[in-house]
Amino acid sequence: MNDSADIKTAAARLQSALRSLEDSLGSVVTRVNTLEKTAKEAETFQEDRAQLAALLDESTAKEASFTAREAEFNSLAEQSTRELDSIISQVQQALAGGTQ
Repeated sequence: MNDSADIKTAAARLQSALRSLEDSLGSVVTRVNTLEKTAKEAETFQEDRAQLAALLDESTAKEASFTAREAEFNSLAEQSTRELDSIISQVQQALAGGTQ
């Protein structure tokens, strides 16, 4: 073979090797892109989880506050009921004493 034919053969083999490399790299790039997308989704899920945990903590704190306020309201309602019962009793006694 002459030098020209050797160079053409070498160039063809080089082109073939480059195509093969590009094909291999294409699947590697696809895998890397998939992994990057998955990593971003995992990061987003982690951020969402942290936000939900903070909201849950906030809701739990509000619930405790509401429970305390409810207990205070119930205590005041019971106290008011006792006072009203006492006043009603006194009025009934006054009315009963006034009719005798």
